[in-house]
Amino acid sequence: MEIHSLKAATRETAGKKSARTARAAGALPGVLYGGGQEPVSVVINRREFESAVHHSRGGEHAILRLEIQDKPELSSPVLLKAVQHHPLRGDFVHADFLRIRMDERIVTVVPVRLVGLAVGLGEGGILDHQMREVDVECLALDVPEEVVVDVSQLHIGDSVHLDQVKFPENVTVLTESDRPVVTVHAPRVVKEEVVAEVGAEEEAAAEPEVIGERKEKDKEKEKEKEKE
Repeated sequence: MEIHSLKAATRETAGKKSARTARAAGALPGVLYGGGQEPVSVVINRREFESAVHHSRGGEHAILRLEIQDKPELSSPVLLKAVQHHPLRGDFVHADFLRIRMDERIVTVVPVRLVGLAVGLGEGGILDHQMREVDVECLALDVPEEVVVDVSQLHIGDSVHLDQVKFPENVTVLTESDRPVVTVHAPRVVKEEVVAEVGAEEEAAAEPEVIGERKEKDKEKEKEKEKE
């Protein structure tokens, strides 16, 4: 597994003002922590960071080597632990890097990808992808790029649970094994139609009597009395 290097520099001051200044200059503020050392505020070239995330295994949980240009002694392999996005634009605004050692096991997440076309879809079912990430523990170089789940044999009512998914022997799964990864649900159209019909009947029953119709009924009663 190739580890991408990412250049960074230390920030002399931390806090929101320093972070805003870095972002205004086209950089991305971040923090490097863990490994029994003091946290260090850093700044990274935004475009280089985006490229590293998009081209590295793990995406926003990638394993990288952070190269601190002004203080090389702080350089370290890191796990991209958390990324913050702008609430409206969606672009990166902050990154957290956790120092790691290549000979020690780490805890991270692996994305789940579904493949195949479920039989249940042709039966009118609805595919529900319920688990999109799995927590795992392993050496940094052993982190799987993704977990692949084949759904092609699933009929309506079928599910794939995590304990049915195969992982490499050197990877420990931390997420509860009995949780469903994907399920094919029965269609809800029939139920909705029944509810709609009941609603229409109730609406008709509750509809007030039209005045004109009541007058006609009264006239018919008067005619019957005259006949008597």
